[in-house]
Amino acid sequence: MRVVSIGDLVTDFYYKGNKIVGICGGMSSHNIIANISKMKLDTAVYGVCGNDLAGEIAIKSLKDLGVNTEHIKVIEKINTRCFHVSYFSNNSKLEFKSKKRCPFCHEKKWYEESLINPKCILNNILKDDILIFDNLNLKNQEIIDHCQNKKMLDLGQYFELENYSNREIKARISNKFTIINLNERVEKYLKERFNLNSLEEIYNMLKPTLIIVTRGKKGSSFVYENTFINLNLDYPAIELNPTGAGDAFFAVFISEYIKNNFIINSNFINNTFRKATKLTSKVVKTFGARGHLNNLYKIKKVNKNCTCQEFAIVARKKIKRCNININNLETRVINALNSKAYQKLKQLEFKDYNNILFLGTGGSFAGAKIAAKIINNLYGTNSFALLPRDVYYHNNSKVDKVFLFTYSGTTNDLFVATSKISDEKKYIITKGEKEKITLKTDIAKENILTYRSTNNKSNERGFLSFEGAVAPASLFLKLYFDMKQKDNVEEFIVNSFSYWNNYFETYFKENKEELKTLLQHGNTFNIFTATLQK
Repeated sequence: MRVVSIGDLVTDFYYKGNKIVGICGGMSSHNIIANISKMKLDTAVYGVCGNDLAGEIAIKSLKDLGVNTEHIKVIEKINTRCFHVSYFSNNSKLEFKSKKRCPFCHEKKWYEESLINPKCILNNILKDDILIFDNLNLKNQEIIDHCQNKKMLDLGQYFELENYSNREIKARISNKFTIINLNERVEKYLKERFNLNSLEEIYNMLKPTLIIVTRGKKGSSFVYENTFINLNLDYPAIELNPTGAGDAFFAVFISEYIKNNFIINSNFINNTFRKATKLTSKVVKTFGARGHLNNLYKIKKVNKNCTCQEFAIVARKKIKRCNININNLETRVINALNSKAYQKLKQLEFKDYNNILFLGTGGSFAGAKIAAKIINNLYGTNSFALLPRDVYYHNNSKVDKVFLFTYSGTTNDLFVATSKISDEKKYIITKGEKEKITLKTDIAKENILTYRSTNNKSNERGFLSFEGAVAPASLFLKLYFDMKQKDNVEEFIVNSFSYWNNYFETYFKENKEELKTLLQHGNTFNIFTATLQK
């Protein structure tokens, strides 16, 4: 079984101010399929594009996400459809405009009538394919009317409907789609056009299995089997860019509908809504409808032509992440010590707790282990540093507090392992953002000790998180220094970094031959003991 989007391909150009930010493939049905592909389902696109640079990007942007693009037909002597999305500041708020003309040269690369071949598509789609459409043009309608596949409709505009009579609209949509996704504009238009009073009446007229209306920050409404459900957003995300949010939202519902064996009930609606809003909270914080899936392709002008006419893709620089993380580690640790996390940590009454668990995975476990030793030394409290799996074998009935050490703030293993322990007893030590963590967990904001600050926003990238190990441990070390009235902890940390920098600089100079042996296949180097292991 495949999930298949159908339609002409589009390439979106994104601008901020007078500068192009990047480009990527677009169009609602293909944005939906791009999201679904990341949800580990088999996906494909049946569509067309021009034999031009924009067409290459439209195909590449799908292929890079694992979408099957072999059924896309490249047509000579046409331009791939292009959209131009410009962002601008308005009273400190970022707003955008979408146009078919380039904001610089004012050229328009667009054709109105779809160029897909319905007969060819009908001959090649499989019986169990699930088809996605985002408009009701004549060629799409031919496919819709002549196949028995499950079909999904994302209807974000109503201008096409204005060309049809009421009877024609009903004939084109009624009993044709499994799930129909609308926005408030289309919902309002249908109510006024057909003199309807409610979403339930729209549902009864169009007769899908499920109808969805997305309402932005207000939440969403659903009707299935004449059951109406309205769900509100508890924590609306701060929007940088709303484009693509509705596509991602619908993608989650299609994916979960398949994984739920095509069953729709109230539990399905509630659970899927929660998952969908988590995804859209990421979408609205990135540039581009697919910015949360992969980075926009950076382009540059070639010759004297406008970038919409001719461009070259700019290869992204390969950065030595590990080296950057090490070089910035001292500054990040000092910033963590000066964050609000330490003040909150200092206010906790450790002396009143008899049994405390400190949990972490990977590098975070090192921080958990040091914290457990420090609290035991300072207060004599029973402090246990555990990996998540060890919690299952531990008697947790008398545990007073649990400290979860997680760089992102959302490490699933920690929450699964402590699911039977009250959330009121849990504290999170993290670099993550409170808003993101509260979206994914039930732990209260006041129990999240984040050392993220205006001076400490950037995160480490790579498979090793040095900051995630050292910064939390340093917070507890500062508590130890303050309680014991020792020297300034910041000075101690700076001196420690200086000592080890000098140590390894000297070591690498004096042990060149041993290091050459290290680089041979199968050998490892223990960075904690500076010894070679064969």
